[in-house]
Amino acid sequence: MEPLKVLIVDDEYLIRNLLRMRIDWQEQGMTIVGEASDAAEALQQVELLRPDIVFTDIYMPRMDGIELSGLILERYPNVKIVVVTGHNEFEYARQSIKLGISDFILKPIRASELLHVTAKLRAGIEQEKGREYELAKLREEMKRSLPYLKERFVNQWLQGLMHEDEVREQVRFYGIPIAADHPQSRIAIIEVQASAPTQAETAAEEVQILLRMEGLKHVQAYYQQDIYTIIVTDTHNRIVILATNPDAKLTEQAGQLLEELRCLLKVDGTEADVTIGIGQLYSGWERVCTAYREACRALDYQTFAGKNQVICFEDLVIRSDKRSQPYRSDKGLLEQLQFCISVGAGEEAASLLEQILAAPFSNAAQFRMAAMDVVTECQRAVMEQQLEGEEVFNKEAVTRMFMAEHLPELRMMLEQHVRAVADVIQAKRQAKEGNLIDQIKAYLEEQMGNAEVGLSSTAAAFYVSPGHLGRLMKKETGQTFVEYLTQLRMKKAESLLKQTDLKGYEIGEQVGIPDPHYFSVLFKKHVGRSMNEYRNVRS
Repeated sequence: MEPLKVLIVDDEYLIRNLLRMRIDWQEQGMTIVGEASDAAEALQQVELLRPDIVFTDIYMPRMDGIELSGLILERYPNVKIVVVTGHNEFEYARQSIKLGISDFILKPIRASELLHVTAKLRAGIEQEKGREYELAKLREEMKRSLPYLKERFVNQWLQGLMHEDEVREQVRFYGIPIAADHPQSRIAIIEVQASAPTQAETAAEEVQILLRMEGLKHVQAYYQQDIYTIIVTDTHNRIVILATNPDAKLTEQAGQLLEELRCLLKVDGTEADVTIGIGQLYSGWERVCTAYREACRALDYQTFAGKNQVICFEDLVIRSDKRSQPYRSDKGLLEQLQFCISVGAGEEAASLLEQILAAPFSNAAQFRMAAMDVVTECQRAVMEQQLEGEEVFNKEAVTRMFMAEHLPELRMMLEQHVRAVADVIQAKRQAKEGNLIDQIKAYLEEQMGNAEVGLSSTAAAFYVSPGHLGRLMKKETGQTFVEYLTQLRMKKAESLLKQTDLKGYEIGEQVGIPDPHYFSVLFKKHVGRSMNEYRNVRS
């Protein structure tokens, strides 16, 4: 840290010289950069030298030290001022505390008091400068992070996580231009995907990231002159266009962007599939999340409509007349449906499907929207179970489903699809559970001599819950875990009785039951004879 700069102000040369000579200023981390004999000269010196500390006498001609201190602090509030005063002036000097005077020194000036004051001032200034440095670092860090913070805010806005007052405040903070105080917004979401994945997984991910980055760069350039259009990347790495100008021709622009992106995007010979979903126009700060959800649903429809298209939500929900209500997804039923499919419960899933399709649909388009929800839940269940899509998701069957002209036909095809997915998942689960039971049987065969082996320890060894393992054992063997393990131990005990001359307690220890009495009782209960009787029969 550089030495602190000190200015001495006193109309008496001897006092100024005494202050200069009284202590070793350099040892205190300070240097005297100037002196002034009156207030006017002091103000000039402060302007010129910008000292950190000013020592000033209280009584001087034309302007006293109190008035001078007020002027200095008004212009340079960070300067520390020490008033040098006599005993008879002290009460008057104390009034200057309100001005922000840092300290006082009484005449005659003692070195010990001067050292105490300078040490205290230096510590305070160093602490302030440290805080200022940290604050400057934080401001610089915030400045660098501003684009990411702005993007996070817009994503929270899109997801409906903020109230109108919060949104307004954040919009002002980030300096986002909005076309009107009560904005009308429409949203488009652009999904960019590599057309054909490269062979190496790492290379494929790199190509995917580069294509998205190039796509974002092009979209930002396209809207560079439109201050009322916000461009961000959402949490699914898709490009979001939020237009707050009601006159924005988003559908026409989306068509043009689609063609340009498909033509321009290419990385290492890999081209891009580009699909755009567009929501409807909504009014109000808190309806932005509705516009975003609609754009997401329109984009999801690419599963059925195909990629490289502009899909408008309003085309998916066609109202037959003004009185018809738009289709509303029943989130609770859909979550239950996904759960039932995920556990392979086909009958329960079919029953839930009936409830979902019991909603009052006013036209075929609304029924197809419900069908899209159901198929989407099937896909989520498949992804959750980490199954290969080709095994479960028959694209041709789904396409035929959405081309069906009659509702009974579509209903039947949907039920077939739900049951088929649930059946495949159930078959996979049964195969997996059967394999797990085989492994557990082998484990118990090997570990039966360990008296500590039980339901909890075995479940922990195979990373399943004791309850789940108990149910599996009962389902696969017809016995509880304890019954199966006990039967295994008794069979081993019979074998040892037949083939060896080991004593009863030794056999008990070898099969994991070290208590001779308990082993004897258990053996007789399961075999129907005591160990001696069993051996005598063998003899």
